[in-house]
Amino acid sequence: MTSADRRWWHGLAVRGIFWRKFVDWSVRVLPAFLHRPLIWIAAVLFFFVASPARKALLRNLRAVLRGSWRVVNYFRVIRVFVNFGWSLTDVAAYRMKKARFRYELEGGRFLEQLGAARGAIVLTAHMGNYDLGAALFAERFDREIRLVRAPEPDALAAQHVDLALQQSSAGAVKVGYSDDGTSLALDLLNGLRAGEIISIQGDRVVGEVARAPVKLFNREVFLPNGPFVLSLISETPIYPLFIVRTGYRKYKIIARQPISSFRGTGSRDQAIAEAMQNWARVLEEIVQSYWPQWFAFTPLR
Repeated sequence: MTSADRRWWHGLAVRGIFWRKFVDWSVRVLPAFLHRPLIWIAAVLFFFVASPARKALLRNLRAVLRGSWRVVNYFRVIRVFVNFGWSLTDVAAYRMKKARFRYELEGGRFLEQLGAARGAIVLTAHMGNYDLGAALFAERFDREIRLVRAPEPDALAAQHVDLALQQSSAGAVKVGYSDDGTSLALDLLNGLRAGEIISIQGDRVVGEVARAPVKLFNREVFLPNGPFVLSLISETPIYPLFIVRTGYRKYKIIARQPISSFRGTGSRDQAIAEAMQNWARVLEEIVQSYWPQWFAFTPLR
């Protein structure tokens, strides 16, 4: 959508720029004790107006929590919306007020390996607070990180996200979008060979990105296979990494054993398929433990 095509109400869409600016205003102007009730009010509002996201969450929760009751899952959807509100609020507080966050580590030795690696792929999910996690990682290890994410449906919201990440990380986090096609793939490959750290969200397929089937929650779904192709070609390990909220301005950073896509005696396709299934097992474990923070607003396919 070009600027000439925009109307004032476009910014009021569920993923429009208005809501992100409203979060910024709330953090900048309102006292912190008002954030919690505002987040709950917004979560209930979005439960009713964000119909596609609500339906996707309900469908995904049935897969994650097998045998769960639909009526109970309605309340779980609101809980997911609340956690998403906290993630936006915390990022804004870190960027605008330099708020300090406490965090604990799980799998610290893998995180140290990642921090010292010359070239690595971080594979994460739409979970917890991945934007804050990227900024904290860049600060802790004094490393630049390239964050690849799905494109925002609203161009102004995309600009806001890019600027917010640059400000919160002092420019150490660079953003690329998964719909940039071949040029992005070549750019990422060159970056890995130059020793960069690339962070990619690998829990859902958006648009026309390359994909391959895996078994997840006892069903066949498609996940992006680009990170694994990059890993194989560049001979770079993949580090599963998640950051989940555990309390007020408190997070847990979870790192898992690196996944290798390197070809052994089998074919390239076999190596990629095995690495993807290893990732699916890690993803399933984390999502089942922290489902209230899995922001899967599109259905698994």
